Amino acid sequence: MSQTEPFGQVAVKMGFCSQEDVDRALEDQRRLNSADKEHKLIGMILLENGALSTGQLIQILKYYDHSARVPEVEYEPPATQA
Repeated sequence: MSQTEPFGQVAVKMGFCSQEDVDRALEDQRRLNSADKEHKLIGMILLENGALSTGQLIQILKYYDHSARVPEVEYEPPATQA
């Protein structure tokens, strides 16, 4: 089973936000957790901060849904004939 890419990494890879946006959101998440507030998902923080639109958030979630349904196949080069 492959390890899932972090949400912020996918958002940056898709060009929806910057690494700085993700870093700020992660800091907000840490601050909320240390204040014993209810855990908030990074996607929701990015949405609330205006770094992501609702449509972009949905696209990232669809990416995860698709990745979960499509098994990762390791490439094996064809055997050479002797």
